[in-house]
Amino acid sequence: MEMIQVYECTQCEKKFVQRKWICPNCKNNELLQKNISGEGKVFSHTTIHVSSKEFSHLTPYSVALIELSEGLRVTGRVTDQVVIDDKVKCISYFDNTFVFEKFV
Repeated sequence: MEMIQVYECTQCEKKFVQRKWICPNCKNNELLQKNISGEGKVFSHTTIHVSSKEFSHLTPYSVALIELSEGLRVTGRVTDQVVIDDKVKCISYFDNTFVFEKFV
């Protein structure tokens, strides 16, 4: 399982996947890098049948909005057919893309 790197505000403890210079929640400018579990559940999903040239080799492929155990939501590709509330784990992060697979 792949860990996911996040940025956590030292004041309000809000976490962000994208790097921030100032916490939009409390305006604090001290954020720490942390690794969190890549486990979560499917919040929403869709299947892409027609894509741009750069992703045509993957079609059809599924993309899901994953609600991580720590409360963050991230978008990523899923390797399996999923339904809402399926448990998934991050297996890869490459080229700014999270890849998840279903697990029991």
